Amino acid sequence: MRSLTPIIASNGLAIILTVGCFLPIISILGFIATAPLDSAVGHVGLWLHKFFQWSLPEFDTKERFEKIGFAIRVIFLSVGISFFYFWITNWLNMSFARYREKDSLGRQSTIIEAIQPWIFVGPAILLLSLFLLFPAFSTLNLSFREADGSFSTQNYAFLWDPSALGYIQIRLALRNSVLWLIFVPSVCIVLGMVIAVLADSVRWGVVAKTFVFIPLAISFVGAAVIWKNIYSGGGIEPQEAINGLTPSYQIGLLKALLGHTAKYNEPLYNLKFWGNFFLMSIMVWVQTGFAMVIFSAALRGVSKDTIEAAIIDGASPFQLFFRVKLPQIYSTVVVVWTYLVIQVLKVFDIPYALSANDDDKLLLATMMEAARNTWSIGGDNVDNLFASIAILLMLTVSPVMIFNAWRMRREQKEFLD
Repeated sequence: MRSLTPIIASNGLAIILTVGCFLPIISILGFIATAPLDSAVGHVGLWLHKFFQWSLPEFDTKERFEKIGFAIRVIFLSVGISFFYFWITNWLNMSFARYREKDSLGRQSTIIEAIQPWIFVGPAILLLSLFLLFPAFSTLNLSFREADGSFSTQNYAFLWDPSALGYIQIRLALRNSVLWLIFVPSVCIVLGMVIAVLADSVRWGVVAKTFVFIPLAISFVGAAVIWKNIYSGGGIEPQEAINGLTPSYQIGLLKALLGHTAKYNEPLYNLKFWGNFFLMSIMVWVQTGFAMVIFSAALRGVSKDTIEAAIIDGASPFQLFFRVKLPQIYSTVVVVWTYLVIQVLKVFDIPYALSANDDDKLLLATMMEAARNTWSIGGDNVDNLFASIAILLMLTVSPVMIFNAWRMRREQKEFLD
């Protein structure tokens, strides 16, 4: 029996060559043919400029509207080209399979099924290679280079040199990152689970979950600004009475509840060491809603038969949750934990928006900004040093990815067995 491997390989190569040549030509022609739309949108902007009598110069108005037109054009063309890609690759796959094996439907199906997954996975692999793998290896290579291009491990040695400026910052950034990794995912998971369980047991649980979920729609910068007004101190000194008005000053809500006066104007998130927990609470406030929604959906998927059987056996509410429900949603808990860990490791917005850049508040992500502003090792080697910090940050994420890959592989194996 003739092997299908050469046929599948030749069909796949034919599809790659066809798409690799034909699709880029179609894309270029599409962008060229629709280019006049930018100018048309620009003229619409000029008409609106005259109609509403905007104060902005006409040139700036036209330029901005042309950029808007270009952005809209790119979106529609990208979506259209994506659909065209999947259509033409599927058509080519089936056509080549029928051409190769005219009389054997089984062999046609084998060829189609062998190539079909790569049609969908191929673009993702290509994009990951271009925008993830290649930059990662480029950064790794840069981290082992000196300013003159020679190979060296000096950049990593500098990070751990007790006499270097960044040694203390590295240690504090690692300590704070570990604190965030322990505190934020743990509190989010516990609170999310508690709210999901309690909210599903009352009538107004949907309303309660809605209020808990709303902060997730707020960006980290927006959340930081909100909590800045809660944690802030008396930033404005007490004003003297003017025209009989009562002297007043601004103070954060929490500091007001604690009874702090304007003289104690240090924001709570600037406290030494303990300020880290006030920063963490902002992320907990944002991400708890995500954990709650996922856990609520997972708990509703727990088999009712096992719950009823446990109740008949006399299980208490705590036993019912910890011994029946929780084991069945363990995979969901791990997924949520993984997501939160990744979010914590790359958090930058919250400390940056609050200007919490003291050494005892540094994280691995914010340390690069601090290094750019304060470190000085001369020459172009600063970029190489930043690359070593980026690799260090990537290595902290790698164990989480490896653990999840191992867990998914084990679950898949158990399912197949």
